[in-house]
This record gives sequence, structure tokens and C-alpha cells, in this order.
Amino acid sequence: MQTPTMKGTVYILGTSVGDPGFLTDQAVRVLRTAEVVLHDDSVSSEILDLIPASAQVRNVHKFGLQAGNLQEKIHSLLIAAAREGHQVVRLKANDPLAVEETEVLAQAGVGFEVIPGAESAMGAAAGVNSR
Repeated sequence: MQTPTMKGTVYILGTSVGDPGFLTDQAVRVLRTAEVVLHDDSVSSEILDLIPASAQVRNVHKFGLQAGNLQEKIHSLLIAAAREGHQVVRLKANDPLAVEETEVLAQAGVGFEVIPGAESAMGAAAGVNSR
């Protein structure tokens, strides 16, 4: 009998300005229930404080890899953690719409959701013209 594969989800979350007060309610909920977090070097400590102490937290820029190899390492860690059934957060200091990461996750059959920070959403709305 084959054991069913556990499937986790990867949440790609943008932090914009780094102030947790600008995060959406959904972003805060996801952070507070995260099991594995891979974050950029410039994510603020105030936002990192929202992550539970029980979570595995890794600063991706501490891997000491070149840009291309770093992105491959991030992809493999995201996929592995999700396949282990974890709720995974890829915490980005900028816009979370990283097309490369979403394409890789989709190709690997890993479920994901992109959650922009509130400021990202406000910036998009500011560009909408009602004419």
C-alpha cells in the first residue's frame, strides 16, 4: 500500500514597506500560522516577529550562493517543504509577483497563493482610471 503524499501550500507574500501595520489581514494570518518561512534579507524584524517560534525560519541571503544558484536553492526548498505537507511562506521584501517562482511551483504541482502587501494593492488601485 502506498502512503498518500501530503501536500502543503506555498504562500508568496510581499511586505512592501516593511511595516506590519501595512500588511493585509490575510498576510498576518498566514504569517502567524506558518510552519516554514524563507525570507529576504531586508524583511523587517517587526514582520519577522509575527512568525511563530515553532516555525523553521531561514534568511535566503545567508546561503552564500550566486544569484542563479540561490534562486534554484529557494525553489527546491519551497517545493520540498510543501511536499512534506507544510504551510510554507516565501516572504519577499518587494512585490510578491515573482513570475519565475510561481511558474516553478506550478510545474512541480505545488499549490501556491500570492498575497500582496496592502501597499502593493493600494499602488495597483492608484493606477486604475475610472474614465
